Amino acid sequence: MPLKILELGKQYRPATSIVYPPFKNGRYMEEYFYDYIMTHKDQIESDLVYIPAFWTNIQTHPNFAGMKDNYNVLLKRAYSLMPEDTKYFTIVQDDSSVQLNLPPNTTIYGACNGNIPLPLIYEDTTHKLINTQRPPVRRQLASFVGTHTTHPLRIELFRLLGRKNDIKFITKGDWTNTVPVNLAEAFINSTLQSKFCLAPRGYGRSSFRFFEAMLLDCVPVYFWDDIEWLPYKDVLDYTKFSVSIHLNDIPRTVEILKSISNEKYLSMVEELKRVRHYFTLEGMSEYICTKINNR
Repeated sequence: MPLKILELGKQYRPATSIVYPPFKNGRYMEEYFYDYIMTHKDQIESDLVYIPAFWTNIQTHPNFAGMKDNYNVLLKRAYSLMPEDTKYFTIVQDDSSVQLNLPPNTTIYGACNGNIPLPLIYEDTTHKLINTQRPPVRRQLASFVGTHTTHPLRIELFRLLGRKNDIKFITKGDWTNTVPVNLAEAFINSTLQSKFCLAPRGYGRSSFRFFEAMLLDCVPVYFWDDIEWLPYKDVLDYTKFSVSIHLNDIPRTVEILKSISNEKYLSMVEELKRVRHYFTLEGMSEYICTKINNR
C-alpha cells in the first residue's frame, strides 16, 4: 500500500533558532527527511505509517517541559484514529531520542538512540567543510577539538590521552549550543593537520565529528561504551574508512593508530570519499526509504 503519513498539526514541526554545530547552515535531520518524504511518498509502498515530527526542535524548545502534556494529548488523539495494529516509524536526531509517548510498535531511526542507527548529520548549504582547501601533508597523528566533559567516556579519554604528544587536544569548559568562532576554526585547522580525528560519543551515542571529519578527508576514530552506534552496517565496512575503539581500549589508541600503515591509511581516505554520500541527508533519506519500501 502507498506510504501513509500520520496527521499531525504544524506544532509538531516547529522551526528552531539554534545553530549547532557551528557549521550547520540549513536543516536538521527530521526537517530534511520530512521535505524528502513529502516529495517522494508516491514512489513508496510501505506497511508503515510515518510520524512526521521534528523531535529535536520540539525537545530543545525552552518551554518544552510546559508543553509536553499537551503534545502527548494530541499525539494520543492522532494514534486513536488509526487501527490498533498500525506499525509506525519516525526519525530523531536528539541525543535523548523521543521524549514524548510513541506507540509500542514504532521503529525509531535515531542518530544517537532508537532501534536503527542513523548518522549524526546536518545540512550546510554553503558546503564549508568539504570545500576547505586540503594541506599537502598531515603531520599530526590525531586531534580532538571540543568539550571533553559531556560524557564519562570523554572525561576518561582526556585523562588517558590528554598528555600524549601524538594527539592534539583543544578543549573548552561546559557544553553550550553556541560555539565560539575561534574554536570552530581551530577544529578545522587541527583536523586538516591530522591523519585521524577523535570522535568520541557525547551526550548521545554518536558524534558530529565523525561526519565532519569525513568532510575534511580525515579518518574518524569513534569511541564508544555500551553500544557501537554506527549506521549502515548492512552495507558499509567501517574498517575500510574508520577506526572504532571501545572504552576499555582507550589506553591503546596511539598504538592502534600507529599500527595502520601509510598504504592502509591512504586507502581509508579514498574509501571515505567513496562512501561519503551515505553521510549526507539525501543519502540518509534514500537509505531509510529502501528499508521501509515494500516494492
